[in-house]
Amino acid sequence: MDEQGRIVMLEAFDTAIITNLAKTKLDAYDIPCFLTDEHFNNLYPFRNELIPGVRLFVFEHDVPRAREILMAEE
Repeated sequence: MDEQGRIVMLEAFDTAIITNLAKTKLDAYDIPCFLTDEHFNNLYPFRNELIPGVRLFVFEHDVPRAREILMAEE
């Protein structure tokens, strides 16, 4: 495993727009993050339990700070 540690899902959002806003906030605080399933969610907007939405991932050690930033910005 590299020096950054494990990558974990921080949260799954309903839309790509909301997820990108969250990613932009984390980027502004220099927290590395990335999105998955953005295009799939745009093609199939009606999700269910099998399709978790657009997912935002961060390094495990950044989770507490990332949650704090996203909660403060709401």
